[in-house]
Amino acid sequence: MTRFQKIKSIFLILFCFSFQPFFAEVIQDSDFGFLLDVPEGYGIANYSNDGLSYIFEHPNIPVTLAMKIYNNENLTKKNQDNSKSVLEHSLSNLSAKYDIDTFDWYGNKCSISNFDFNLDKSYSGWSVCTPTNNEKYNLVLLCYAPKEKFAGCEQFIISTINSLSLSAEKINIPGIIVSYAFPPTKKQPVKLQIANKQINSFIYDNDIEAAQFVVDLEYSVLSLYSKHEKWKEAWERYYRMIYKDSYSRILQVSADIYKALEPEANKAQNPLIDYAQMLLSWVQTFPYNRAKDVKESDFTCIPAVVCGQGSDCDSRSMLICILLKSLGIETVLYFSPEYSHALVATEIEAPGQTFSIKDSKGNERKFLIGETTAKVTWGMIAKDMADESKWIPVIFPF
Repeated sequence: MTRFQKIKSIFLILFCFSFQPFFAEVIQDSDFGFLLDVPEGYGIANYSNDGLSYIFEHPNIPVTLAMKIYNNENLTKKNQDNSKSVLEHSLSNLSAKYDIDTFDWYGNKCSISNFDFNLDKSYSGWSVCTPTNNEKYNLVLLCYAPKEKFAGCEQFIISTINSLSLSAEKINIPGIIVSYAFPPTKKQPVKLQIANKQINSFIYDNDIEAAQFVVDLEYSVLSLYSKHEKWKEAWERYYRMIYKDSYSRILQVSADIYKALEPEANKAQNPLIDYAQMLLSWVQTFPYNRAKDVKESDFTCIPAVVCGQGSDCDSRSMLICILLKSLGIETVLYFSPEYSHALVATEIEAPGQTFSIKDSKGNERKFLIGETTAKVTWGMIAKDMADESKWIPVIFPF
């Protein structure tokens, strides 16, 4: 099987690990391990015979994504890191005008550039270069639009590139562009009160700003799909992109909460559901807040929720998803356009209302429902919202 066949066979297919069929448009490279969870609609427009270069185009939005894998052994310049040399080479091949900056992305030396070039017309875009899992090779992504339409496409372009993950194991870290724009700085203390326990933890002082940037970015992309045939998939991706950015931002918070509550939960007959109930009862006390402007997302970014800012049902549900999944407990976010509501559900065995999902082997898995806005226990849901067919599940990777 050629590299092209490998990529084509996994482009536009399932990205839920053990689950199916919740389709998402993911580009995954089986040789180098990286993934791109791109907005819905991209298709392969061209590729090289060696399978190291691909062009993806979107049929509705004038954006092109170019992906090129370079062997960097002959491209590295003296006193330069590989990523800068490779990105310079790639942009020079286009006779582009560009400025390159370098930065660290979770232990990887990467480069980024805003660029302009002329082909059949003038184009503008963003590009990044990062090492792959094979240290001899670097990945370059160039995403661009006609220059006169660039301003209207820039958020779509940034969302496309920012969806990059270097491997499935590193999928839940902030994206490459937001990490460049908002590098971690100093710790900001966080004090929580859960189940009568005082819990001290921290986030970084720009986590809220960075996470809100991602929420606003992805909502602008989601808004383009309001009347698109793949509106449901666009909503699923919207939540996945926020989850991807939020997960590691509150990992320390997750660990500190569990450390504080575990001894009390272990006294119960079912420690897992007891711990999950402490979390559910906690978020049910949060102040409720919804955006006044329909052009704004209702979603309160997760670091802000942790710090006590107002939240909506989907923010609370995602927070619990992260807190439980960080312990290895499978959890799902459900949303319903018809009910204008969101729920959390977890694969913990306990009495109550469950929704079902089939895994890749066709086995039915039951998820216990959690209502985050009414002061009820796990497994309880209002009768007028209990129709499972009206709910759409969003599966998050660990």
